[in-house]
Amino acid sequence: MTYGLCLHTGLMRPMAQFQGDGKRSHEWPVFKKHWRKWVYPEKRRYLPVVVVDPAYIDQQYWFMQKREKLAVFISREKENMKPTVMGFFPYDPADPVNLGVIADNCAGYSNVIMRRIEYQDPITKERFVFTTTDNTLRPGVVALLYLMRWKIEKCFDVFKNKVHAQKAWANGPVAAMQQAHFMALLHNLLTVLLHDLEAAGIHEEKIERRHIKAPDPVPSHRMIRHARVMTCQFIRLVRNLLPREMPWDEALPLFKQRLLCYL
Repeated sequence: MTYGLCLHTGLMRPMAQFQGDGKRSHEWPVFKKHWRKWVYPEKRRYLPVVVVDPAYIDQQYWFMQKREKLAVFISREKENMKPTVMGFFPYDPADPVNLGVIADNCAGYSNVIMRRIEYQDPITKERFVFTTTDNTLRPGVVALLYLMRWKIEKCFDVFKNKVHAQKAWANGPVAAMQQAHFMALLHNLLTVLLHDLEAAGIHEEKIERRHIKAPDPVPSHRMIRHARVMTCQFIRLVRNLLPREMPWDEALPLFKQRLLCYL
């Protein structure tokens, strides 16, 4: 099953099944067939930005999506790509969001020209090269959007190890899609609950203290509050409170206690 994650809200949607009933296909053709109906019902002032795994890179395809004013994309350059640098995009290295950006180039890939951004994580020193059809975002924002993709991997980790959803209900497409919708619904309800708790002044303080002890974060990384992993304590408390008829005001102190420290 393929899922999409909104990087604005942290909410998830199931997209389509790509294996089951003894059949297995590559994710890319399935994604290419279904992604438009996932993003276009929502009204936007600008083109949607699709942030995808390198396995979904098809330069000619994404070039045409931008040309037809359907979407722009961001991904990570594959190692076997041999681009030709043709020019440079000006950017402000003093902008805190651009911390870690090494170069912002215009490069040729086969029969298309795209933007190519070289980036080094200021904390881990790991180097990345991103490619995109967007020419308006600051290069640091492009890097940030791609690095936020790790959130969907953490969602699967929560499903498997904390919610214990390790087996499929069935191999049929209807059952698989039903299960995917329930998993996305669970993730979204927990995400909305965390947002409501923050609005009430209750935060995952144990995680925030751990981040404070870590090396100084990249300034732009402070933007991704919803990308933190849900803790087992939070999920267990929600599971225990669901059968009870407890008013919201009475439940808040319990959440504050569980989110204050590790028990």
